[in-house]
Amino acid sequence: MNNLTQLMSLQLASNSFVGNLPPDVCSGGLLENFTARSNFFTGPIPQSLKNCSTLFRVRLENNQLTGDISDALDTYPNLNYLDLSYNKLHRMLPARIAQYNNLTLLRISNNNISGALPSELGNMKNLNVLDLSTNHLSRGITKGLAKLKALFELSLENNEFTGSIPPEIGTILTLRSLSLSKNRLVGPIPKQLGNCIDILSLNLSGNELHDSILVEIGSLRSLGSLDLSGHSLVGEIP
Repeated sequence: MNNLTQLMSLQLASNSFVGNLPPDVCSGGLLENFTARSNFFTGPIPQSLKNCSTLFRVRLENNQLTGDISDALDTYPNLNYLDLSYNKLHRMLPARIAQYNNLTLLRISNNNISGALPSELGNMKNLNVLDLSTNHLSRGITKGLAKLKALFELSLENNEFTGSIPPEIGTILTLRSLSLSKNRLVGPIPKQLGNCIDILSLNLSGNELHDSILVEIGSLRSLGSLDLSGHSLVGEIP
């Protein structure tokens, strides 16, 4: 692809391609849209993408890509959409991911990411969707996420998070979907979640929460799906 120096959009989705992604995919330095989802690509994400300051949209989900997640991430000032889900990327999320100031969707679910969530994630002010589910993330859920005031969807289920649910999450009034299920979270359900009056789906199942179901949860007028199964909750249902 060395000769495609004027290439601005490359879409290879939903085929049966195998092997590595093209190493010179951004040889012209003009690429804005790179979609290669739902194939059988293996190996690391090409280093040449790090020269693509023009990238706006990257969709590489549903492949078998491997390597250190931090090697796949660099400063793409215009990046708006990044989906790397359903691959085999590993190691820790780097703090520099917060440099994606224009990112509205970040989905890296179903990989092998580990370690703690960087608090710098809270600096991604335009983020609407954050999906890091089904990885090996651990330690506490950072309070820095509360700074994501444009967030619609927060999915952290099926990880290894410990500690309590940060009450600060209840200050994200834009939330429509919150899933923290299948972790190792303890303590009560924070009453501040009752502030998220427009939330449609709330899934806290499969943790070790206790105490009663708060009256505030019962006042979530838009709630269409609530899953609190698998805890030690007591008392009456409000």
